[in-house]
Amino acid sequence: MFLKPLIRTSESLHVLGKGALIAAVACLAVAGCSSSPPVAYQGLSSAQRLRQVDDDEKPFQYRNDDVRSENYTKILIDPVTIYDGHDAQFGSVSAEDRQIIADYMTAKFPEILGEKIQVVQTANPAAIRLHLTLTGIEESTPVLSTIGHLTPVGLVVNAGMQAAGRNGTQFGSVSYAVELSDSTTDKLLYAYVTKQTADALDVTASIGYLDAAKEGIRIGAKHLRDDLSNVAAATSR
Repeated sequence: MFLKPLIRTSESLHVLGKGALIAAVACLAVAGCSSSPPVAYQGLSSAQRLRQVDDDEKPFQYRNDDVRSENYTKILIDPVTIYDGHDAQFGSVSAEDRQIIADYMTAKFPEILGEKIQVVQTANPAAIRLHLTLTGIEESTPVLSTIGHLTPVGLVVNAGMQAAGRNGTQFGSVSYAVELSDSTTDKLLYAYVTKQTADALDVTASIGYLDAAKEGIRIGAKHLRDDLSNVAAATSR
């Protein structure tokens, strides 16, 4: 197993030197962090139904308007699938790192959704099935990312990015698809693709090269948890 080295911030600043540090911060101020938006991945089972919508967090969605949400009070969660279509957005991310993030999703979604929704292990008429497909990962650049969150220029740049809903400088991210269906009939009820990352000012997510992607998973799981619990609360009134 080959692990990417994690350089501590204090060591990084020493290694970079004053000139390189200035150049790095200048680069952050000008370019920020390049990032590709998610797409309606053609290999998804829901691909033909996904439509582009005016939603920065979930730019492609499908919603079955005939769904009676009050019928579903539980959730069955499938193991995460790693997408291998031609339009996947993994870049140079290794197969090992893809599996690390997929395993993290498999662990975190039941944990976080289970805070408000009963998670079950078998299909039943009251359970909605959640299928998650990991479609892309962007790794953080640990040294530059941490510098960009500790310097005055970096703080200003990242504050602007957070206000605009963009990635922090040199932050990584995770892209994935959510497909919700009836657990007994497999009828698709709701689907979307999303890209998540840590808040632009979250310096704790700038240390490890997969930390921002992992924080994105936690944030995305909380958003889905709250969406589902809000629907359940509204239909129970």
